[in-house]
Amino acid sequence: MFSFLKKKSTEAEPPLKKRIRYMKCRKINYVDEDFEGLCSSMKTDPKAFLKLKPVNYYAIKNQYIMGMLYSEEDFSENFIQFLHFESERQTGKSDIYPVDAETAVKGLAKVGIIIDLKKFENSDE
Repeated sequence: MFSFLKKKSTEAEPPLKKRIRYMKCRKINYVDEDFEGLCSSMKTDPKAFLKLKPVNYYAIKNQYIMGMLYSEEDFSENFIQFLHFESERQTGKSDIYPVDAETAVKGLAKVGIIIDLKKFENSDE
């Protein structure tokens, strides 16, 4: 009778969603320009999100795009997903796109998070 109250089974989740659940997630808010255009651009060019401008931390925005960047600890694997918000309500959700390490680091640098990839490359040796 109360089956609608049960938590969804994690077995029904796609493998990619299961994998990113255990990765570090950094949320970055961007100025809303063209959410649908961004999603279609990301399918062909994973560097498309670097064109977005981060939202000023102190500015109040009615519309913005939230980028959720998922990364392994050593940046060997990175994914990004975008959510579109209007008036504090989620109005859109993108697919999960793979991003190479260099692009992920450049995206984080735009918001002041500086990562030295050479440190991770040298630790493998």
